[in-house]
Amino acid sequence: MKRLIASDLHGSLPYCRQLLDLYRQEGAGQLVLLGDLAYSGSYDPRYGYDPLGVVRLLNPLAGEILWVEGNCDYGVRDLGTAFPSAGGYTIQDWEGRRVFLTHGHRYSPRNPPPRGTAQLLLSGHTHVPAWQWVGDLFCANPGSVSLPRGGSPQSCLVYEDGVFTWLTLAGEPFHWEALPPAGNG
Repeated sequence: MKRLIASDLHGSLPYCRQLLDLYRQEGAGQLVLLGDLAYSGSYDPRYGYDPLGVVRLLNPLAGEILWVEGNCDYGVRDLGTAFPSAGGYTIQDWEGRRVFLTHGHRYSPRNPPPRGTAQLLLSGHTHVPAWQWVGDLFCANPGSVSLPRGGSPQSCLVYEDGVFTWLTLAGEPFHWEALPPAGNG
């Protein structure tokens, strides 16, 4: 299954719209949201801060959304999310690979989950796209949809058949990583 992975929307309605346009354009079957969905420290009107609007925009896709909560997601469920929360992390099987999905404020490449828990760690939180191996654990960060840092673009990540592709919100790829076949670590 093709998955579009994003993090750190922080309540920006215009950037959430762009993300959903890209999700449809990519033809992904699942939208994975790695936390910090609705709340933000930016109330600049140019940023389009509208946490309730973000939730309402996402709700029609409830059956396609996997959401893990971030450190800024306290109370988001009270906005009427139709999609469930996986809590602070979840572990899933993606085509024979164990994937640890989290926001990144607890588990990250600097503080990975216990050895053997997963083969892939997907986290956000830093607002900077990243990819690295920590031992035999591949770690990927999609960056931030709305508030990128470190000169990085507004970005997300596509995963399909063992290949990660980092995209700008305009759909332009800027990095990719192909993993070894499942079962070969």
